[in-house]
Amino acid sequence: MSDASTVLTGQLRPVEHCSHCGAGFVCGYVAGLPECWCASQPLLPARRIVPGQHCLCPACLAARRQAAQEPDSAAG
Repeated sequence: MSDASTVLTGQLRPVEHCSHCGAGFVCGYVAGLPECWCASQPLLPARRIVPGQHCLCPACLAARRQAAQEPDSAAG
């Protein structure tokens, strides 16, 4: 059984893999925390969500969010 203190002190590091680039990252939900780091991030526009795609790492989520803000992405 895990609790938040074991994750935050580095005693337990559950790893998820980014569905875009394959990089490993810690998911707060998998670690048993009440929230994941991604919960504090702005939501992606629906057109930027890929059906069937699982979680993204921080870098890929930031890149997808940036792409959503580009002028040519606003059309459509």
